[in-house]
Amino acid sequence: MAKDIVLATDGSAYSLQAARYIAQSGLLPDGGVVRILHVMAALPARVSHFVDAAAVQGWYDEESAKVLEPTVDALRQAGVPYATESRIGFAPQEITRYADEVDAHMIVMGAHGRGVLLDAVIGSVAGRVLAMTRRPVLLIQQPDDKSA
Repeated sequence: MAKDIVLATDGSAYSLQAARYIAQSGLLPDGGVVRILHVMAALPARVSHFVDAAAVQGWYDEESAKVLEPTVDALRQAGVPYATESRIGFAPQEITRYADEVDAHMIVMGAHGRGVLLDAVIGSVAGRVLAMTRRPVLLIQQPDDKSA
């Protein structure tokens, strides 16, 4: 039986609130791990013509660590077991792929809730994840007062 939760984070107050919700709600089954995932868009190919691969990877690692740190801190302080993963690609596809790879119990995401019109025009990561997965998805829409 799947016990782990994939928590997709973009470093926003919404993502941090989703981590706090997991920590406070008892949502994680006994023996489960919160698998914190950060997905970054790939840099344009032309960048590789001017910067070597090691420097690009170093930048990805540094930027991802900045995004993951607050979420890791929130779960660590609450005593919630976690693991981190960083990926490069199209966020909805990488989130659903990772959830399948780890056989996640569910996917939890902070939802920015910009509105129907804006999401229809520019798209919504949360909406696309919902369309791409058969796993339960929990969206946490409102950041708490401390992180807003």
